[in-house]
Amino acid sequence: MLADKSDRLKDLELGGQFYCSIAFKAASDLRNTLHIDEQAFRQIAPGLWKDPRESFIYRVLDEVQKAGICIHEWVEKLEDDKEKSKSFDHLDRLAKQWLSDEQSFRARKLAEVLVEVICFSATNEAEYYRDYLRLGELQTVSRSLNDQNEFFGFRRRNSEYHADWIERDILAAEKAGLDVSKRWYLKEPLPFQSKWKTRGVQFSSFRQRYIRSLGLGLPTEVAALGKSYVHAYGMSAEIHFTPQEISSDFDPKDVYLGIDRVGLLCFAIVIRCQLLLDVIPEGLNAELRKMHDGNARPADILNQLKTEKAKVGDFVWANGDICEVMEIKKSKYGYVSYLLRYMNVRPSQK
Repeated sequence: MLADKSDRLKDLELGGQFYCSIAFKAASDLRNTLHIDEQAFRQIAPGLWKDPRESFIYRVLDEVQKAGICIHEWVEKLEDDKEKSKSFDHLDRLAKQWLSDEQSFRARKLAEVLVEVICFSATNEAEYYRDYLRLGELQTVSRSLNDQNEFFGFRRRNSEYHADWIERDILAAEKAGLDVSKRWYLKEPLPFQSKWKTRGVQFSSFRQRYIRSLGLGLPTEVAALGKSYVHAYGMSAEIHFTPQEISSDFDPKDVYLGIDRVGLLCFAIVIRCQLLLDVIPEGLNAELRKMHDGNARPADILNQLKTEKAKVGDFVWANGDICEVMEIKKSKYGYVSYLLRYMNVRPSQK
């Protein structure tokens, strides 16, 4: 038990150093290739930059570095706990669950970021980043106007003019040749709709974007996100209040896995940003890229999930029982599942 804890703490320290180097050093070196001044970035709207892709990635790297700060604090917190007794009382559980909640929030946000940068790989031109940012700006203005009207009974004219200006710019981009069918960031990829100024823009859901990312993502990205929507966004339930939860299935060791989850998401985001920019800075970025490109394990795992390993009528070993394969199905995403008949006792009867 002591050896197990010692090994875990050693892995924690090494993993923490690796993930922090990605978040701080690699992300910083990649940010420097953008040639964006911090002061200007804070004053110029993202969509007004000559290349809005760079301002978009600048913000993406912000999230990676925020995650690095979190990982550093989580590692310090867990290392501080190493001298505590083996007892696990109420306050110990609360501390670990608080840490798990923090990890779930950060992982959820990074999952959103990773899915977006994956989706942009098919629309990696300046006009689509600018269109995405303009529509987001219109959404903010529209919501502000609606709140003003609902709660205070007025609509600020300056905000209405702002919405008109955004409409003008969006229509001009469409006239210049923007392919509206590629607007994956909308629930329905349509040309500009006047109702967006009053009812808001209907953006695509995370689920829609996640499904799209499955066809565009690298094996490492799919592995970091999870092989289904529940895996990718399942942490959502963990950051909302759930009075039914009794902590019976809570494992304090999960906080160590939570650090890996957040760290691997950071790794995947940095690699995808390199691909979008077509830039690999010398040093740590080059080392990470070599490590990423030479790792065939994620592709092998994904391939196994999509490969039929048995046939109907075969006998297999499942969870300690002998079973007969009765049916084989393959989902539209390529994942294989089996209908099994237990030869002895059904799992529900155990």
